[in-house]
Amino acid sequence: PYPLILLLEVLQLVISSPTPRKLFGEITSPNYPKPYPNNNISTWDITVPKGFVVKLNFWQFDLEPSESCLYDYVKITADKKDLGRYCGQLGSATGNHPGVREFVSKGNRMRMMFHSDFSNEENGTLIPYKGFLAYYQAVDLDECAHGNALEEEEGPLCQHLCHNYVGGYICSCRPGYQLQSDQHSCRVECSSELFTETSGYLSSPEYPLPYPAELRCNYSIRLDRGLAITLKFLEPFDIDDHQQVHCPYDQLKIQAHGREIGEFCGKVSPGSIETNSNAVDVLFFTDESGFSHGWRLHYSSERIRCPQPVPRDQFTLIKDLQPLYRFRDYFIVSCQTGYELMEGHQKLASFTAVCQDDGTWHRPMPRCEIVSCGDPKNLNNGAFNYVSEHGNNNYQSVITYRCKEPYYRIVTNRGSDTYSCSAQGSWADQDGHDDIPVCLPVCGKPDKPITGIQRIIGGSTAPPGSFPWQAKTRMVGMGGGALLGDRWILTAAHTIYPKQHDSVAEKMEVFLGHTEVNKIHELGNHPIRNVFIHRDYNPDDENNFNGDIALIELRDPVPLGPDLLPVCLPDASNSTFYTNGYMGYVSGFGVEKNVLADRLKYVSLPVGDQRSCKKWLQEKEVNGKGMVFSENMFCAGSPSGGKDTCQGDSGSVFTVQDLESERWVATGIVSWGIGCSKSYGFYTKVINYLDWIKEITGM
Repeated sequence: PYPLILLLEVLQLVISSPTPRKLFGEITSPNYPKPYPNNNISTWDITVPKGFVVKLNFWQFDLEPSESCLYDYVKITADKKDLGRYCGQLGSATGNHPGVREFVSKGNRMRMMFHSDFSNEENGTLIPYKGFLAYYQAVDLDECAHGNALEEEEGPLCQHLCHNYVGGYICSCRPGYQLQSDQHSCRVECSSELFTETSGYLSSPEYPLPYPAELRCNYSIRLDRGLAITLKFLEPFDIDDHQQVHCPYDQLKIQAHGREIGEFCGKVSPGSIETNSNAVDVLFFTDESGFSHGWRLHYSSERIRCPQPVPRDQFTLIKDLQPLYRFRDYFIVSCQTGYELMEGHQKLASFTAVCQDDGTWHRPMPRCEIVSCGDPKNLNNGAFNYVSEHGNNNYQSVITYRCKEPYYRIVTNRGSDTYSCSAQGSWADQDGHDDIPVCLPVCGKPDKPITGIQRIIGGSTAPPGSFPWQAKTRMVGMGGGALLGDRWILTAAHTIYPKQHDSVAEKMEVFLGHTEVNKIHELGNHPIRNVFIHRDYNPDDENNFNGDIALIELRDPVPLGPDLLPVCLPDASNSTFYTNGYMGYVSGFGVEKNVLADRLKYVSLPVGDQRSCKKWLQEKEVNGKGMVFSENMFCAGSPSGGKDTCQGDSGSVFTVQDLESERWVATGIVSWGIGCSKSYGFYTKVINYLDWIKEITGM
């Protein structure tokens, strides 16, 4: 029994009756503790809340004793049963004293009746009997205990399981059954069983006992995406079957994501089933009869598998290939050297594929294509040849560069003219550098050099290809010049900025590539980008041609060939070109016999003795002043004249042949003279201006 106060507190929690019954109290005879009156009948109906029983005991009991308690007595009834009639005193010979007995009902009600007759006498003497004092209390009824049903015919309170609590009880059902609306009976209900743990057990109802009839079970296993469920059936496996028709009565079906894996019955277990899915339904249907024992399975899960990655070609490499790939695993793809990753038409720097939660790779396998370097870079004034057998632009193809000989020579930074298509997709030399060679002009190597000594006045015209560096200029007047490299013209400063002129010539034209005047004009003027006049040149001093040198930069390089080649510059360490008697040539389109030449003329002249030239000049004056003959000049010709340049030849160059290299070198520039064919001619000494020329041209 529970303590009364604790019982009250508990009942206040669990009883939902809006008017809870009294849980304890006392009952006394009339006038207690004074003697009770005669001829009295009193009745007490004790009621406690449902879910409790009444417990009653007497603390004081003093009634007139009599045989069978015929005179005065207390009668107790409960649950339609008589619990006895009591009278007398403690220890009296007659009567039926209750003593310390506890009276307990089976229900929540109990009735107590008190009866007294007309007198309380013993042997003619009036005795004052005090009556009784009784206490009652509500005691929790364990309805689930055996034999506690209120009515014998009612049977068990719960069909399956009974659970007692203070003030009442509840029923529950075994696994696979559901409590019905009467809160008493159980029925198999397996149409919506959900399992979300990563592993567990499922079975048919009552397994291994025979399963109930007319089942419609659906056991749903739902796990996180990326997990794959494996079903393992345990023994025994027993589902009603038919010998001729497959599973006509009872069926066990397995579905994964709505896809049916199989239908099973009979006594042969399906064994282990890998569903490769995170959502599996186990469906079990039975007909109205059967005595089969059913089935039981254990399900487990692991990360879902992805197909083994397979390269699309022999050049594809999979890093650290695993025997098995599961959800969130990945693989990395690269290519053999000389091949590159391609996804569709897109080139990839790298490739990684991840196994997704549906068992597929998040991107398809790429392919490896051979690296293409594209067309090799074009070489100005040159070309390339394929050396490799296939002659394409793919990895390991080989080319060699060459220049248009003999007019250009190849120059490489590292001495190699052979380039291969590299794995990085660029044409590179053996050291991995991709800067290509350059073709530099070959200077001083005319196809038809002059070998005989001729006179310019009265001599032969220059054959084509003999002076291919010769330029014809038209600025303030007619002049000449010489090609340096493939875009520079070396000339005299006074042809651009004549003496006693206010400014540089406004219109400048340069013609190249022919020995006939009309033909050279037909070839067209070469536009000029820039003009550089030496800082020492003074256009205001008519008697001083010191610094008479200029450079004209053409807008575009000219294509070299047999009729158009540059002249070389002298070696700064070789001054023998200026020794007395050293023979040189001067060509030009200048005046001959007071008429402009229609073809290129040339003359051979010896370098003059510088002291003789100075002495000769001392006897000459121009505009009343002597001419300046500086160390930056030299003279050529003879004091007797007969061979010389004239107007229109200014700016042309004095060329000599270097005996060691057999190249033609420009040692001087036609600068000034006193009359034509009268005596010496004077030339700008090119060797003294080499630093300035190289500074301007970068050659």
